[in-house]
Amino acid sequence: MKYLTHIFIITLLLLLLSACAPVDYSQPAVFPEPKPDKALIYFYRTPGFIGSTYRFKLSENNKIVGAMAQNSYFYLFTTAGEHTYSVADRHLEKGESITMTVQAGQTYYVKVDVEYEVMGGKPVFSIVDKTEAMKLLPSRIYVVPSKRGSSNYNVHAEQ
Repeated sequence: MKYLTHIFIITLLLLLLSACAPVDYSQPAVFPEPKPDKALIYFYRTPGFIGSTYRFKLSENNKIVGAMAQNSYFYLFTTAGEHTYSVADRHLEKGESITMTVQAGQTYYVKVDVEYEVMGGKPVFSIVDKTEAMKLLPSRIYVVPSKRGSSNYNVHAEQ
């Protein structure tokens, strides 16, 4: 029984580490204002022990638009209309996603919690209002996809 426990723990650690997306923590914190012709969306992770080592990339139409890590945030400008953002994680059979309709000149906030699952964490997205977002967003660390392993490095630099 002892050996089975060790094998399980090692397997779980390997899965968690292999599912991690590399992120760049070296960018300065940025909180831009919305643009009249684009919607601004902030994605931020909540603190907590569950899923704390789980990092992942977020994509739209198979294009990486950001990275999520524990206690982090990123933002993006996008066109008005309906958009679906999905977890870009090859280890999830069905990636988690959120679909939202946005308007130009408006700011949106998406809170990302991570729920515990037997084989790691599962991101859960929810749209929140500015008041709720501002309780945590200013204290999050701004992250972008790491240059290592990403052809879309620092996709948020364009303002």
